[in-house]
Amino acid sequence: MKKVLMFLSVVVLFMFIGHPVFAQESMMMNKLQTVKIDAIKEFNADKFVHKAPFDTDKFVFNTYFFKPRQILPFHKHPATDELFYIVEGVGEFTVGNESTIVGPTSTIYGPANVFHGLINSGDKDLVLISVQTPKPVTNTYAENATLICPVCKQEIILKEGVKEGDIYICPRCGAKLKVTKGADGKWIGVAQ
Repeated sequence: MKKVLMFLSVVVLFMFIGHPVFAQESMMMNKLQTVKIDAIKEFNADKFVHKAPFDTDKFVFNTYFFKPRQILPFHKHPATDELFYIVEGVGEFTVGNESTIVGPTSTIYGPANVFHGLINSGDKDLVLISVQTPKPVTNTYAENATLICPVCKQEIILKEGVKEGDIYICPRCGAKLKVTKGADGKWIGVAQ
């Protein structure tokens, strides 16, 4: 119930920030601003593309563009909530210790100070938008928080508190993987 109330509070806050009465205070320019996601869509074969078409004194509106298998690293924002919306594509989203497959029209809440990340585990491009508030937005990245599936080479986000012997299912190929430490101290997945 607490998560639902927090989520509703964030949604209400986002609605008020975008409300015309508050627009003069929250937008850098005192005029209507719009963005067409298709007009700014850009993909890069090496890593995901991030753009922030709206960045005010109160919130940041982000767009992310992922090719298949690209990843938004596991990270958290110590004092900032983030609300995500999948425009197109399919991926696996992890928040804290929970993961789920998401697709178009899915909305995901990333509470402040909780690790979250995304993998485009589909075969098509993925487009994601997010709103972060309050500002300032700072990022803390988790160390050693992924492993590579030995079957399909998909990078997989590990949940907080991962330990040797945990079992993960690759969101791309469905391989069952047992987590173990490699000689370099990093997590590896052994197909079962």
